[in-house]
Amino acid sequence: MPILVVILLVTCSFSAYPAPTQNKNVVDSLKHVLSVVRDAAKVDALNKLCWEYRTFDHNRAIEYGLQALGLAEQLKYKAGMARAFNILGLVYRRHGNYPQALDYHFKSLKVSEESRDSSLIAPALNNIGLLYMGQSNYALALEYFERTLKTYEALHDQSGIAAAMENIGAIYSRQGKHSTGLEYLMKSLAIIEQGGDPEATADVFAEIATLYSRQGNYTLALQGFLKALAINERIGNKSAVAQILSSVAMVYYKTNAYKRAEQSALKAMTLAKETGEIEWMKQASQTLSLIYTAENEYQKALQYQTMFSTMKDSITGEESIRKIADLETMLASEKRQAQIDLLTKEKQLQVLIIIALGTGLVLVFALVSVFFRSNRRQKKANKLLSQQNTEILRQQTLLEEQAREIEITNTGLQEMNFDLHHQQKLLEEQAHEIELANNELLELNVNLEHQQHQLEEQSRQIEMANYELQERNVQLHELNDQKNEFLAIAAHDLKNPLASIIMSAGTIKRYYDKLTSEDILESITRIETTAGRMRQIILNLLDLNALESGKFEVSPEPVSPADVVEKLMDDWTARASDKAITIHFDNQAPDQIINADPQLLHQVLDNLLSNAVKYSPQGKHVWLRLKKFTTHEEQPLPEIPSGVRPSMRLQTYLRLEVQDEGPGLSAEDKGKLFGKFSRLSARPTGGEHSTGLGLSIVKKMVEAMNGKVWCESEAGNGAMFIMELPITEPY
Repeated sequence: MPILVVILLVTCSFSAYPAPTQNKNVVDSLKHVLSVVRDAAKVDALNKLCWEYRTFDHNRAIEYGLQALGLAEQLKYKAGMARAFNILGLVYRRHGNYPQALDYHFKSLKVSEESRDSSLIAPALNNIGLLYMGQSNYALALEYFERTLKTYEALHDQSGIAAAMENIGAIYSRQGKHSTGLEYLMKSLAIIEQGGDPEATADVFAEIATLYSRQGNYTLALQGFLKALAINERIGNKSAVAQILSSVAMVYYKTNAYKRAEQSALKAMTLAKETGEIEWMKQASQTLSLIYTAENEYQKALQYQTMFSTMKDSITGEESIRKIADLETMLASEKRQAQIDLLTKEKQLQVLIIIALGTGLVLVFALVSVFFRSNRRQKKANKLLSQQNTEILRQQTLLEEQAREIEITNTGLQEMNFDLHHQQKLLEEQAHEIELANNELLELNVNLEHQQHQLEEQSRQIEMANYELQERNVQLHELNDQKNEFLAIAAHDLKNPLASIIMSAGTIKRYYDKLTSEDILESITRIETTAGRMRQIILNLLDLNALESGKFEVSPEPVSPADVVEKLMDDWTARASDKAITIHFDNQAPDQIINADPQLLHQVLDNLLSNAVKYSPQGKHVWLRLKKFTTHEEQPLPEIPSGVRPSMRLQTYLRLEVQDEGPGLSAEDKGKLFGKFSRLSARPTGGEHSTGLGLSIVKKMVEAMNGKVWCESEAGNGAMFIMELPITEPY
């Protein structure tokens, strides 16, 4: 296939696939935002549009990126400039233009260093390292990745540290330093697993599998790639799926499983075209060329090898175009100079002609003299030619005699050719019979390969089923352990109250005639209180089970937090007075309405207020405060890469504080404060009961309402529990 056709096929593939449906809502939302915001906010919106379009419309992505860059430069908004340069570099890298991508990333780094913003410097360094790694310049790539790691460590950014360690491990792997590379990759995996990022986890699994593949351990390599593939398919990351399928195809090729290798490589090629990833298209085309060469399908092999070479050359294509343009400029300049030189020479020739006309007569006389001399020489030459013709006729006669002898010889050769022709016919008949036999064998081979493919597919399905079964068994073991812990704690916390009820009821039964009505009423009150404790334990256990099983339903509606707090004040003022505790309410947001589940909000505040009263000594104070505040915070849109910093948005929160004058919390207590069945060193001051479940339930309920809760305390100085709920949801 001609190189020009391959280039056209690759270029058309970028525009032949529609935009992913998951991007449409985000793009429409950003376009709406773009129409109403100005200045720095508009730069941020343009940068996000550039990012969204990068996967399906290269030209539109560049258009929005350049608009963002121009407006940021006009506003002298350096953070916007740095992000625009960074995203434009990513767009050009996806489409194989490494020189332009590198230029933009260096500009992003320069602007970030001028503004001394480490959060922008780190991704710029990382992207430069990735470009050098793509060009196999491992020494320079390692230098930038180590600088990236130091910057993220200074920022205490765990996800950034993990990404830098993964890249450093990849470099050592490519340099053949497998043990060092594996050490960095395992450190990266440990950090990522703590954060629970599935995409990052899949990336590390894939890189570890690549390392095993380079070592020739294809079994472990395939296991790692399949794990990464399952994660990326689950989260819908097409680009990563294309990359991993291409790597899986290479593993199958190296283990001589050519059919599986072909299927994986073709799937990788299709997905890479959909996402516009030239790097994975290049890798898949190289693998397909190797597969078809091994299977003796040389036409297909040549087609994909040509495609691979074309896309490989496209990495430096922009630089070549620039050099060609320079050469064309130089050539045009040379042509103009040549035309000037030609005109000069023509003028000089005209002068020479005029001079020559003056001397023409002298030349005529000289020519006549030369003519007479030439005539005499011609006569001598004719005599010599006559002698040569005689000799030629003699030689011609000899040649005719030789020709007759050759004719006789040819007759003998024709007879021999006839015999050879007869033998050739016999051989052709035998070859035809052999060809028929070969066709039958080929059909048998095709059937055998088809059956082998079916068996391999069944084996793969069984392998996947076994893997899923193992995962389910692990989950069942975990659930069984949780159930046993759940039952043990429930039995322990219900045993004493139940024994108290039995003892009180037995006392009434045995001494009923001897007890006064006040004694009986006191025992019944004690039974009622104890039964209430048991009911609260059971309700807490049921709430916790519903929250953890995902069956807990949240029904948000407009609600006044001040009304909820005032109702709780009415319920708790009398109870607090039993310990001479005074409850104060500082309401700084009296008319504020939020969107929350009123029942959950009441239960959370009731629990926090109950703890404050429970752990406060006699005669102390408890404060409830209601505040409203607005803050700038990062609001990343879906699929924003780790190398691009999200824009800052305004977010309004309602803050509820419950503060007591109790014993406070030690550092050890704060570490397990919101855990299930946690037993703290602090004890209720009035003999109240504590199950260790209340704060765990509080945390899960607050998070179910998109809020957050934490505690600020020092041992001996009381505790303040803080809950924040968003007033409006960020888009």
